[in-house]
Amino acid sequence: MATSKERTPSFVATIRLKTNLKEEKQLLVLSDCARQLYNACLGECLKRLKAIQGTDLYKESIQLSKTSKADVELRRANFKDLNETYGFKNASIQSFGTKTKNDSKFIAEHLGTHVCQKISTRAFKATQKFAFKLAKKVKFKHKGEFVSLEGKNNKTFLTYSNGYVFVGKNLTLKCLFDPKDKWMQYALKQKIKYCRIIKKEVKGENRFYVQLILEGNPYRKYELGKEEIGLDIGPSTIAIVGESKAELKEFCEEVALLDKEKRRINRKMDRQRRANNPNNFQNNGVVKKGKKEWFYSNRYIHTRSKHREMERKIKDVRKQLHGRDTNQILHRASSIQTEKLSYKAFQKLFGKSIGRKAPSMFLSILKQKMKSRGGEFREFPTYCTKLSQTCHCGTIKKKPLKVRWHKCECGVVAQRDLYSAFLARYVTKSNHVDIKKAKGDWVQLSIVLDECVSNLEKMKLERKLITTFGI
Repeated sequence: MATSKERTPSFVATIRLKTNLKEEKQLLVLSDCARQLYNACLGECLKRLKAIQGTDLYKESIQLSKTSKADVELRRANFKDLNETYGFKNASIQSFGTKTKNDSKFIAEHLGTHVCQKISTRAFKATQKFAFKLAKKVKFKHKGEFVSLEGKNNKTFLTYSNGYVFVGKNLTLKCLFDPKDKWMQYALKQKIKYCRIIKKEVKGENRFYVQLILEGNPYRKYELGKEEIGLDIGPSTIAIVGESKAELKEFCEEVALLDKEKRRINRKMDRQRRANNPNNFQNNGVVKKGKKEWFYSNRYIHTRSKHREMERKIKDVRKQLHGRDTNQILHRASSIQTEKLSYKAFQKLFGKSIGRKAPSMFLSILKQKMKSRGGEFREFPTYCTKLSQTCHCGTIKKKPLKVRWHKCECGVVAQRDLYSAFLARYVTKSNHVDIKKAKGDWVQLSIVLDECVSNLEKMKLERKLITTFGI
């Protein structure tokens, strides 16, 4: 019996490519070939999925119970047979992609077989996600949209060697990186699994990058700390409590300044759009229903380019700040405990904050870094711990969100988020707070929490703090 291929840890090194106008045009032609192939594979996937969903066996299978073991096995067997019969499998779609490539002389001249197979797989996974109702729809790539190119290994069509990327037989691109960068020196010594070419728009100009997918773990600039850390993460804030220090901070404070500039550009775009298309709006300013033709002036296109650049800046700054904050936590932590939150629920309740601060991205980065360094990262469910309602004396009392301080009849007074992070340190593997241990450490850690609050009160004299701090 064949065994599945063993997976090894990977990390990505992104390097900018030096390109001239001719080389940029060649890369855009390759991307357009990839776009046409992707759309063809996506259309074929949807066609095969529709054929499966039209069968009686499919309609009977989806009615079977998901709890009964016999029904679950029967469902699995039925879906497997349907996928085999109608060719709704990764291997079948790859074969279709390769055949489509060979039938088109233009695509065959520009794209390698491995690149085409990866594009086919991407189309299949998008349709599979739609079939499992994890996505509302699939999106075809429009003309001019860049489709990234990636291979399956570092041997054919798309390869990297000694500071150069080779695409096919006719295109060689130089990589731009600092040879003294220790992180990059370490990365380039690792085994390259495969390469990927991506495009970014920076200040209205196209920039191309190669992403090297490397085997192993990234370069470590530091080792993990020795403290047990408890976290309490909100839509826009994070509370961190360890043995020596407690912190309560706002995610990505610097992004707020860029947000103001983005709103100004948005208003300008709206004014220009209304001035260029007065017939598309009602007297009260609402857009008319139905099909409309839109005209865009050169000034509007220039403003839209500035808006895209601002979006890119916000994204890059947010990712950089999340990286900085995670590193600061890892310097102290040997283990981290936090609540498992529903960020979809957060999006419904606090959409703007989640869009700006991206707490889910922060947690993903922290989790990945912690595990790659051999530390312990644990998330526990909220329904049985109830940290914001619990006191270490054993009392459980519900508090509305507007109440930002934990005050108990036993005399304990603490900032709500900091206190939840303190209790998170004592959640056992059975997902209950170890009251005895928390009570024993409270005298020492209450000093750490009070020190954090006093620092925030001093900070408030210099600048405005977010209202959820309750300071």
